[in-house]
Amino acid sequence: MSSNILTKTIALMHTPRGFCRHPDYRYLNVIQSDPNTLPQSVIDTLLTEAETAGKDPKYVQPDKQFRWPRGSNYWSSCIQIINPLAKDDQKEILFTVNLVDNEAALCCAMVPFENQDGESFLLVGTGRNIPTAETANMNRVSGFVHVYRVIDPGNELEFIHKTEFEKPITTLLAFQGRLAMSVGNDLFIYDLGMKSLLRKARCRLEGSQIVSLNTQGSRIVAGDVQEGITFVAYKQAENKLIPFADDTVARWTTTTAMVDYDTVAGGDKFGNVWIVRCPKGASEESDEPGSASFLTHEKSYLGGAPHRLVLQVHNFVQDIPTSIQKTSLVPGGQEVLFWAGLQGTLGIMVPFVDREDVEFFTNLEGHLRAEDAPIAGRDHLMYRSYYIPTKGCVDGDLCERFFVLTRDKKERIAGELDRSVREVEKKIGEMRTRVAF
Repeated sequence: MSSNILTKTIALMHTPRGFCRHPDYRYLNVIQSDPNTLPQSVIDTLLTEAETAGKDPKYVQPDKQFRWPRGSNYWSSCIQIINPLAKDDQKEILFTVNLVDNEAALCCAMVPFENQDGESFLLVGTGRNIPTAETANMNRVSGFVHVYRVIDPGNELEFIHKTEFEKPITTLLAFQGRLAMSVGNDLFIYDLGMKSLLRKARCRLEGSQIVSLNTQGSRIVAGDVQEGITFVAYKQAENKLIPFADDTVARWTTTTAMVDYDTVAGGDKFGNVWIVRCPKGASEESDEPGSASFLTHEKSYLGGAPHRLVLQVHNFVQDIPTSIQKTSLVPGGQEVLFWAGLQGTLGIMVPFVDREDVEFFTNLEGHLRAEDAPIAGRDHLMYRSYYIPTKGCVDGDLCERFFVLTRDKKERIAGELDRSVREVEKKIGEMRTRVAF
C-alpha cells in the first residue's frame, strides 16, 4: 500500500485530537492535547519563580524523545494551522494558538452561521481541569467553546469569544446554519452572538455522555458512550428537539456515520461494527409537518424513546473502531463503509448489489469454515459472534483464503457451488477490484 500512496510527515507539538478545513482555504486546522503534561504557561511561571528565588533554572526544550515535562492533572493543548502541501522551502506550521487555564482541546468543527451571512467560523470544544491521575483534582471541571474567525488567506485565526459550560465539550456539528453540540447527555442548538453563543433549543437524552453527532436534513443522530444510538427530530416551527427512536442494545459507542437518511453505521469499545436502521413508519411519522406535539407526548417504551431501531448488520472485528465514514475508494467506484481501528486496522464493508452475490459468498463462507479451520482450532462463527451473533455480514478475509487452499479442496468447494475453480477465483477478485484495488 505504501508504494501507491504519497505520504508526508509533519511534526506536531502534541497528540492530534481532530482537524477540520475551511471550505475556501487549503490549510488544516488541527487541535492537539496531551494529558499529564505541563503547559507552556506553567513552565514559564516555574522558571520565573526560580529566578526570583535566586536559583539558576535549567530547562531543556522538549524534543522528539523526551517530549514535554510531566505533571499530574495538567493538560497541554494548542491549535495549529498546517499547510499539508508545503514544499521543502516553505513553512509547514503557519499559526499556533496555545490554550491556557489547563484547557484541553477535545473536538472542532467549521460552522457556517446563517446570522453571519454564511461565514464559516472555527469552533473548538475544550475541557478544563479534566482529571488525568489517581490523585484527586480539587478544581472544578468545566468546558468551553472557543470561536475563531479564519483570516484570509486562511493562515491566521482571530479569537472572537468563548462560552463556558458545566461539562467538557465532546462533539460539535454544523446544523442548518447553526451549531449542534452536546454537554454530557444534553443536546443543544446554539447561534452565534456578539459576546457568547446563544442557546436556541435543548433536549435531554437517555445516557451519560454524547460522543458523536451526525445529521441529514432536519434529523440529528446522537451516539451515547454507553447507550447506543438515538434519532432526534428538529421541528423548526416549534423550535424543539424531539427524540423518537433509540437502540435496543446499550452499545458503548466510539464512532458513527450515517449510511442514508434512516440508517446509521458505528463501532463500539468492544470491537464490534454494526448498522442499525430506523423503522419506516417511525421515520415517516417524525417528518410529518405539525407532528411535534404528537411526538412530544407519544408514550415512551421501556423508559426510552417511543420506537426502537432495527439491527441490520453486526460483526466482531477485534479492534476498536475510532472512525468510520461512507466513501468511495476509487473515482466513480461503488461507495463503501471505510473504518479505522485503534490498533491501526483499516477495513471496508462492501454492500452487495444483487441477491446472487449474497447467496454465492454466503455459501462460500460456509464451505471455507469447514475446509479451512483455524490453526488454533477455534470456530470461525463463534469468533465473529464474540459478543452478539453475527448478522448480515460475510467475512471477506475468510473468502480470500480460497486462493491458498490446495487444489483438491478448491475443486471440492467449487463443485458444491456449481462453478469452476477459475470462476470462483474471478468472482472473489472482482469483489475487491470493483471497490478498492
